[in-house]
Amino acid sequence: MSQWCDHCDRPVEGDVCEICGESVKAPEPEPMPWLWRFFILSTIIYLIWRIYQLIMWLSH
Repeated sequence: MSQWCDHCDRPVEGDVCEICGESVKAPEPEPMPWLWRFFILSTIIYLIWRIYQLIMWLSH
């Protein structure tokens, strides 16, 4: 992932922008929002429940 110069508004290959000469720092990844974590957790719980129901249905 390339770095981004905020001053020139363009991607930069190294640590210094070739156009303006400003130092550029690496972008920090954003943490996953709690709503997505809740959605993933609830989906996993739902799928486990449906697999359990399938197993009970097949065993009868």
